[in-house]
Amino acid sequence: MRLKKGYRRNNIIKAGKRNRGDHAMTRPEIVVNVFSSADGKITTAPGRNVSEWTAAGVDGEAHDAAHRLYDDLGCDGLISGSETLMVYGSHWVDLEKAVYEPQKSKAYIVFDGKGRINWHQTEGLIVVTKENVSEDYIRQLEEKNISYIQAGSGDFIDLPAALEKLYEKGFRRLGISGGGGVNGAFLRAGLIDEISLVLAPVAVGGNTTPSIFDCSDLKDLEGVTELELLASRPVGRGSVWVHYKVKKAVPQP
Repeated sequence: MRLKKGYRRNNIIKAGKRNRGDHAMTRPEIVVNVFSSADGKITTAPGRNVSEWTAAGVDGEAHDAAHRLYDDLGCDGLISGSETLMVYGSHWVDLEKAVYEPQKSKAYIVFDGKGRINWHQTEGLIVVTKENVSEDYIRQLEEKNISYIQAGSGDFIDLPAALEKLYEKGFRRLGISGGGGVNGAFLRAGLIDEISLVLAPVAVGGNTTPSIFDCSDLKDLEGVTELELLASRPVGRGSVWVHYKVKKAVPQP
């Protein structure tokens, strides 16, 4: 993916402390758009690349369908967690036919709060990390001319602050592709506006296998995110697409 002219520069934005009572937060719309098994698993087992479903021909073309939906849903940028990229790097899967590459996205935005990735492919990349990430990591980003945002200095990235800065960069509707950790973080923060799922015709099971939303357990029913069905239809070969709008989301501490 390519950045719009002006993005491809050494661009650091820090998000400082804000009094959220002073103004309503301005942020892009967030659409979780993923493909999974019928039982909500997003890979075969921990550490496995889900592209192996596509390579084996068992995903019902759900992988490709999900990528095409980014354009249909109007996403101008794609978000991924660093864990997904690390899994892809350690368990590479060759595909005879490449999956569709979204055309409307102007950047690939990776949330890497711990600064764990040694970047090789940098075109169209924006990294979101913490203000207290290691100096070595920031030096790497600057030496490779990678645009980055720093938001929060606690244990995790400050998601609302990061989204405000992405809005300032011109993003209005972002699609999240996973993995389960970053999806779960946005869910618990009450920052998801829509959920788009392509269910592949496979069932996986497993106690520790990554799922669509991997996050802390709720304490009671009040924390459940309520959804409204917008659309559903068969796609690919035996897969099903379901599209929901978030009706009610309660941020969890």
